Order: sequence, then structure tokens, then C-alpha cells
Amino acid sequence: MNGSLKCVDGLFYPEFHAGWGGCAEELFHYTSRYFTCTEAFLRNLADQRQFNMSGYQANKLSKEQRHLMAAILACEPNIQSARAITQIVRGVINGESKISETLAENYREYLKVIPDDVELVYSDRTHHHHQPDVAPLDPFLNLAGRLNLPVAVHTHHLEVPLKVLAQHLDSPNPSLRNSLQDAILQLHSAGYALKNHPGLTHKTARELGDENSL
Repeated sequence: MNGSLKCVDGLFYPEFHAGWGGCAEELFHYTSRYFTCTEAFLRNLADQRQFNMSGYQANKLSKEQRHLMAAILACEPNIQSARAITQIVRGVINGESKISETLAENYREYLKVIPDDVELVYSDRTHHHHQPDVAPLDPFLNLAGRLNLPVAVHTHHLEVPLKVLAQHLDSPNPSLRNSLQDAILQLHSAGYALKNHPGLTHKTARELGDENSL
């Protein structure tokens, strides 16, 4: 876990693991109408093909749920952490405010670094990703080319039609799902964010992005 903390609404939480990318924002801060991409990301990572986020809103997290969600998001994305998050999401959807003691115990190391109701001033320090090498882009762009998925590449983010990407993440082909999932994890860890661009075409992607755009 990253030892640094970030301030949210006057409380400090562990920094999210970079591998969660924009999914962390959807799960912890706000849930947009493009949640289906986060849903598909979690569904495949947790190997829970029936999982869905319909009805989930980040602002409905109770204090206990929010602390536990922050603790889990500080961990590397894997099947265990993804299943822990899906458990919290289901609880919120069902109107529950309590958390599983077993689940909390699994993340006790991370929970204990969160100060309880301590209000602290915001820091002016901002986080900047170092310019990543081009290599982390390659797996995703190669798959996007095979899937005919348009991608506009920018310095720190990629524009894609997230609805279409979510459909590919839900592909009945497990090899494709896993390859795409791994490629997205590499993007996240390299500091790239995926941003939605509905109706993006290959021509527009090339006009908007750099030479790597598809």
C-alpha cells in the first residue's frame, strides 16, 4: 500500500492503487451514467459474471462502508479485492449500512491508517504522473485494433466509447476478456485514465489524439 494519505471531505484516506484507474472514482466519489465499464471491469476481475451495479451510488456509502472501500481500493486489483468491493456494492444496493466483520478483518492493516473523524486541512500538494513509456499502451491498442475500437491517445488519458469497451469486457470469449482486463490494468498502473467519448470514430480519434490513435 502507498504510505501517503489523501484528504476527502476533511478526512484522510489511503491513496488508491493506480491499477483501479477511473474505476476508483466511480466507486468512491461519484457514480456516473457510464458505470457499466466499471461494472464490467469488476465483473471480470472478480469472476462473477452475474454481478451488476444497477442502483449503486457512491454517495450512499455509510461511514463504515466508505472506510472499508477506501482500504480495499488501496490494494492491488485482483480477484480478492474485486470480490470484496462487489460485496460492499451489493450491500449499498440493498440499503445496508453495516460491513462484514470478516471482510473488515481482511483489510484491518489498511483500515487502521484511516483517522477516525479527524478533520484536517487540505493540502495544496497535487499528484502528477511521470510521463509513462509508450509500452503500456501497446497491449490495449493492439486489442483495440483487433476489435475495431476507436481510441484517441493523449499524454495522460485515452478517449474511448466506454459503452462499447464494456461490451468487449463482457465478451463470451474468456481469453479476450482476460487480455483486455490485463491491458486496462497496465494502462491504469502507467497513469493513463480512460475517458468516455460516445460515438467516437476512427477518423475523429486520429484528429483528436497523437500518432498512436486508432
